Amino acid sequence: MAQRSTARRPLIGITAGTRPMMDGAWAGHDAVVLTEHYVRAVREAGARAVVLSVQDAWTEDELAELDGIILTGGTDLDPTLYGGVARVTDFPADPARDAFETELYRTARRVGLPVLAICRGAQIVLVAEGGTLHQHLPEDLPSYPQTGTAPTQVQIEVAPDSDLALALDGRSVVTAFHHQGVRTVGEGLRVVARHSTGLPLALEARSGAPVLAVQWHPELDADAHGLVRSLVQSITHSVEGDVEVGSGLR
Repeated sequence: MAQRSTARRPLIGITAGTRPMMDGAWAGHDAVVLTEHYVRAVREAGARAVVLSVQDAWTEDELAELDGIILTGGTDLDPTLYGGVARVTDFPADPARDAFETELYRTARRVGLPVLAICRGAQIVLVAEGGTLHQHLPEDLPSYPQTGTAPTQVQIEVAPDSDLALALDGRSVVTAFHHQGVRTVGEGLRVVARHSTGLPLALEARSGAPVLAVQWHPELDADAHGLVRSLVQSITHSVEGDVEVGSGLR
């Protein structure tokens, strides 16, 4: 990736979904939707947020103008993407967003952009790397906490040799809001955090530019923006040519 000037803040692409507006003059028209928490976390980390809505695919040259991407939360993936069959417990899929974000992730990997993937975003990474999902945890893993109806605090066990451990700085409680989860993991990823039931809750790339995929919502925790800060720090250290173990996402 080309060296960046340190005169500007890093540019972080953040994916967004669409949803029909419910009232007013534009009721029924689709709006680009992204909770403000993500933008705030990026801004507080010293970077600029660039909203990436569903559209035609970004080219490698276009995406290389950014310094990193965040794949955000949202609805369930189309189960056919990982060999599943639709269940009544599935939330409506968004095939256009699935396709856009999957290609965005693959392009980011080709051009060497760091990736932070959150909840649905983590599932995009998982499936793009050949993994599969539990489609409904209350049925597939009843011992796991009920996290599908409201944001819920969950205890995690973090691999001490991971970038995640550095970013969390000793934290072991996270805010989860999901009813699906990791079933199998592709060869390009490794599990770096689990719940005591054994359910993987965080993944990192085994090689290449850093990828951290978490099955929780760090943007909801004001004191847990360390994951976003680590993403920005990894970019800053890369620009300065001073990437070291222990300096954030490597």
